[in-house]
Amino acid sequence: MKITFSRTGERRYTTSIVRDDGVELKVPSYDRSSWLPHDLAHFVVERELGLRRGFWGRVADGALFKGIEILDGRRPTPDAAAHSKEQLKLNQENAVEAEVLVSSFIELVEKGIPPASVAAQARLAQRWMPQHPDACPLKSADIQRVCAALLAARQRFQKLVPGASFEVEWPRTKARKHRHR
Repeated sequence: MKITFSRTGERRYTTSIVRDDGVELKVPSYDRSSWLPHDLAHFVVERELGLRRGFWGRVADGALFKGIEILDGRRPTPDAAAHSKEQLKLNQENAVEAEVLVSSFIELVEKGIPPASVAAQARLAQRWMPQHPDACPLKSADIQRVCAALLAARQRFQKLVPGASFEVEWPRTKARKHRHR
């Protein structure tokens, strides 16, 4: 799945998607980003931690969240709407977990908390309670990698002039339960 982040103004952006089934979507942007678009932060955190059932994995699997617009292409099956509802209902706990992780990592980076610090690990441990018994606590290396990727994404986004964009690709692996390394 290809995701395009476009800067539309000083503090505005849009996100467009071409799923692997050819359907083109537009994700509404509700935040006025000066630091990093929320959808881009989700992409970075979910990709770096291998979360395949967060926002982007669910969109790749056919979920249509409220406000997502179909721009072009046909849904692959007549029961695509039912499949979308099933995806939204089935993986709610994973979506909440991804949202908590994204907001926690944004907070670490915005507040300048060193990712290798005990404070960073404590803050994440305090806010994130894994939903699955096989999920491991995040290691210092994971925290450092995600924070570095968020900073790189911020730099890449902030270099965009209004009207410019860049594309990223969501991994094509089939969605499954996630495990933290």
